[in-house]
Amino acid sequence: MSACGFYSTKVKDPSRVEGSLEETISSFCAWVKDRDFSQTVPWDVQSHPKRVQIYCKSIAQDPDTKDALLVLWKRFGDDSGQVSGISPDAKVGQDNSDSIKIDHKVKGQSAIFGQPMYYWVIPEYNVIATVNFPHSCAATKDVCEYIKRCIDYRIKHPRKTIKEVEGVNPNNGDAVIKKIVTYKSGETKVNMRFKFQAHTKELDSRKANAKRLSDTISHLVIRDTISTTKSDDKDPFFRIWSKINNKKKFSKHIEIIEEVSLTPDEVSDIIEIHDFEYNPSNKWNNIGFREGGQEHTKWFSKYVSREHILLKPLGAKFNYYSAKTVLDKLVKDRSDLLLQFCSEEYKIDALG
Repeated sequence: MSACGFYSTKVKDPSRVEGSLEETISSFCAWVKDRDFSQTVPWDVQSHPKRVQIYCKSIAQDPDTKDALLVLWKRFGDDSGQVSGISPDAKVGQDNSDSIKIDHKVKGQSAIFGQPMYYWVIPEYNVIATVNFPHSCAATKDVCEYIKRCIDYRIKHPRKTIKEVEGVNPNNGDAVIKKIVTYKSGETKVNMRFKFQAHTKELDSRKANAKRLSDTISHLVIRDTISTTKSDDKDPFFRIWSKINNKKKFSKHIEIIEEVSLTPDEVSDIIEIHDFEYNPSNKWNNIGFREGGQEHTKWFSKYVSREHILLKPLGAKFNYYSAKTVLDKLVKDRSDLLLQFCSEEYKIDALG
């Protein structure tokens, strides 16, 4: 976090007066607890149809570490709730008859289509970490604005003042009510404003892995699975296989070994692709490498050190993990996951 709390409005001294990441998230969790999902947006959705809509679906806090896990929901679709798609068997260049509209009504009930976002709040290090899954997304800037609006618009503060000023919309002449939110400090009565800002910070492990491996990797090994359908232009062997097994569609394992000379950035990109796509339940698909022309293959899944957790795959009826499920796993592996945050470099990176 680069800023979190209540800061002086003085231009010459814009320092933090009060507040902390722990207090902010605790206040947020208390506000959303037991609230209807649709009511976790702090502004009027109909008045801001183009603003990214973010909701809160699940929260959890650990009493010992004070860590918290937020499962937020980033809405997809236009202001009618509709989401567009393309038929999977569509052809390139085909007309728009293959487009699909998913209505926001599901079994007669309204649905807010979207994707979950997982944020691990670690007050001890003034850090908010994104927890990435294949089914999730991240929008840190939007989330920061969301938390700030929750504090300013909805969450109580003992010395908050909201002043309403009438104005006119210059575009259409309609009446506009502006809300001016100000805060006062406890004893000094300093005017304050709330800030919630974050900047991305790359962990050193991937850089270290990429630099080390780029000097030694001589070959890249990729194992993948391809699928094919029964057609006349297939290899004769597959036509015979299809007839024997009466299959119209089947898969084939392939392994590609390529001699390479990689830069650290290229290795880093490969590690990122591997981390995103790797499925431990799949015994074949993997990405590995060979060093110095050796015949032995090392797999990124076992060789590279990285910050990760493993959870059971989501069932067919579920599209997100609960906050408690993720937080329990994070807290269990906390020492290993936060090893790099224990350095002095991170300890001095406090909120200013």
